[in-house]
Amino acid sequence: DRVAAWERGEHIAPITIDAALTRACNAACTFCYASLQENDRHTITAAHMTAFLDASAAMGVRGVSLVSDGESTLSPAFEHTLLYGHSLGLSMAVGTNAYAFKPDRTERVLQALTYIRVNISAGHRDDYSRIMGLPPEAYDRVLANIRHMVLVKRRDHLPVTIGIQMVLMPSMAAQVMPFAELGA
Repeated sequence: DRVAAWERGEHIAPITIDAALTRACNAACTFCYASLQENDRHTITAAHMTAFLDASAAMGVRGVSLVSDGESTLSPAFEHTLLYGHSLGLSMAVGTNAYAFKPDRTERVLQALTYIRVNISAGHRDDYSRIMGLPPEAYDRVLANIRHMVLVKRRDHLPVTIGIQMVLMPSMAAQVMPFAELGA
């Protein structure tokens, strides 16, 4: 329907919107390109997101994904955005390093998500630390956070998809098999 409308020259809304609530991040990933996109920083508030989500839903947007540019879980507007967007019938999704996605947060927002994608980018603790720019203990915390997400998904029979991903660069090729084993 949207393609046909576009072909007729009509204005159409995007089906999904990828957004980030912040450029701040609690990691220092070796592959991150966010610093190459430097711009003036402004705080995105819950009020901003309410207006954005209302407008998105009204124009027919079907989903909003909080991915890239920064770690949206660090924004004070993060939980409001997911829960409010979900209440409007939008499909809500998150890409995260899951360091700040502690069990209490999982309990509050997992039911509002269509998917959550966790970037780990390594299958071994020390390599994770080197690649993600976080202390080795962060690997254990992130895996515990993912295990809790899976527990809540199963316990509450939620349709959310929980996935892990890695950014693959030639320097990280040795992590492909350990990462696949971690996923299994």
